[in-house]
Formats: sequence, C-alpha cells, structure tokens
Amino acid sequence: MKINTYIVRTIRDMLSLSTIKLALMTAVPLFFVWLGIGWVIWDPLVHFTSQIITWIPFSIVRANGAFIITFLLWFIAVLVSYAIFIGLFSAFILGGKKESRFEAINFTLIFIFSIFWAGVIMVFWPDLNIEIQRLLTVLPFDTVSKAISWILAFYLLYNLFLITEYFVVFIFREPFIKALAEKYAEELDISPKDISRTRIYFALYKDIAWFLIASVLILPILFIPIANFLAVWFLWAWLYKESAFIGVCSLLCTKEEYMRLKEHKAYLIAASLVSALLNFIPIINVFTPFFIMDLYFHWIVEMKRESEATRSQPIQEVTQEAQES
Repeated sequence: MKINTYIVRTIRDMLSLSTIKLALMTAVPLFFVWLGIGWVIWDPLVHFTSQIITWIPFSIVRANGAFIITFLLWFIAVLVSYAIFIGLFSAFILGGKKESRFEAINFTLIFIFSIFWAGVIMVFWPDLNIEIQRLLTVLPFDTVSKAISWILAFYLLYNLFLITEYFVVFIFREPFIKALAEKYAEELDISPKDISRTRIYFALYKDIAWFLIASVLILPILFIPIANFLAVWFLWAWLYKESAFIGVCSLLCTKEEYMRLKEHKAYLIAASLVSALLNFIPIINVFTPFFIMDLYFHWIVEMKRESEATRSQPIQEVTQEAQES
C-alpha cells in the first residue's frame, strides 16, 4: 500500500467529528494561553528580533522583506475571506447538513481560499513585489525594522504554539490511537510495549530542543526567498519525523518491530514532510500533530499485518503438505 493511500485515510480521519473536537479542545485553550504570554513578553521579543535584523544589510531586508510581508498578507487574506464567507453564507451552505458534514465543508472552504489567494499573489507577484519594496524604501529604516521585527516575533510565537500543541497531543496520544485501532484494527492491543519511556521521551525532548534552537538560528534565512520556505518546512518536518514515530510505535510495536520499521527512512521523511505542509495553512494547522500520528498509525498497522502474513505463510504451507501426505 502506497503513502497516498495512507494520506487519503488520514484525511478522512481528520474530517471526523471526534477528531475535530479533539483538535479544537487542544488548540483553542493553548491559543489563548500563548495570546496571554505573547502580550506579556511582546516587547522583549520584538527587541530580540530587532537585534537579529541589525545583523542583516538593509538592502537585503528591503529586497526580501517583501516576501515575508506577502506571506503575512496571504495568511490574513485567507482568514478574513473565510470569516466573511461563513458570516454571509453559512445559513445557506450549512443549512440542513448533518453535523458531521460541517467541518468537511469548512476544511474545503479554507483550502479553496488558500489556493485562491496563493494564485492571486503568484499572478500579481511582480507588481506586488515592486510596490512593497517601494514602500519599504520610502519608509524610514526604523519603521521598516520594527515592522519586520513584529513579523519575526509573530513567527517565534507561532512556533511556540505549535510545539506546545504537539507536546500536549504527544503526552495524551493513547486515547487517540486507541480510537483509531477500534476503527481499523480491533485485533491490536493498544498499550505500552517494551520500548522504554526514557527512550520515548528522550526523542521528544531532543526534537523539541533542536526545534527551538533551530527556529532562532534560521531567522536570518527568512529573508531569502524559497530558502526561507524550505528551512521552515524542513524544520517542522524534522520535529515530527522521529518523535511522533516512536510515540505511535510505542503503543503498537515491540522494540524489535520498532527497530525494523525505523529502517524505512524514506517513508518517515515523506510522512513528516507531507504533515509539515499543514502548518502553512491557517486553522488547518491545529490538526498537524493528529495528522502525522494518524499517518504513522496506518502505515505501522499495514506493516505489522504484512509481517504477520509473511510469518504465517510457511506454517500454512507445512500444514497443507502434512494434510496431503
């Protein structure tokens, strides 16, 4: 079974009402927590990011700062378009629909608006880039520096929100994995196996520490188009690749099975890269921790079934030969 099959299954799971409620119950309280923390530490954080900007020549800030500002405009445009559309047409679109269909429609709308505004920006990018750079040239350096500092501070807070949500989902992952097993693999025993908790949480804390350090180190790279997207994408993917895998595997696999599955590095990388893309899409990003664990779950279950079928085949052949003789 290929990864695209697992992705389709995972998307269906994300559209289920139980997963949506679980994601919102996790993300919404954390959003308000970080909103409050951000309010308290905003000035020191902006001061820190402004110091980063002083290391970068103003010509680079002016030339490539337009890309950062454009991404923020796209983010805001998606949220505002979705809010206006729901406010005006929610009764018409959602009226008479089952509750389980509500979020599927919402996901579709967000995805459409994301693609639409990305397309608009790509079409008008030459003119938009020139106008933003002209604005950055006209404005005093201090004004431009402060504006970019605010955006970088928002980026750091956004990463802290994502890492906190991932941490909470990881800690309480067992009920989510059990619900998936009841739906897809009732024969499996979902409980901690012989993979040590030290190993599991070492992987989690190591990836979180690396993620936090790298988030700060790549700040200058955010001013380089394309490289900034790739750096952030790979950073998020690296966070999920190992820790999410061992987190799910610890409930499904023995230590021997874990070591064997760990050798499939291509799948681990592909799954984490696909999942990390969700962090770029407003609202849908709160489902990323559930998405990566769900994606690993389907792959691990399929690999275990294939392994068991392979082991049982020689036994069946020997039994058949004995019966024939």
